[in-house]
Amino acid sequence: MTPFLKPALFIRGGKSDYVTAEDKLYDIPALFPNSQVETIVDAGHWVHAEKPDEVFELVQAFAKS
Repeated sequence: MTPFLKPALFIRGGKSDYVTAEDKLYDIPALFPNSQVETIVDAGHWVHAEKPDEVFELVQAFAKS
């Protein structure tokens, strides 16, 4: 599979195991080498619904970079 080389942002909830530590360390960087993974500690799988302000801030900062 060809890696996606443009910037990418992954946002995960700290209370969710959907994106695992292994995904964060190995799987995501292998396919998205120019990515960052951000964790919102007090959120579950539905990060955008549980912590919309925090998600907005992360997306806004990513878009500005």
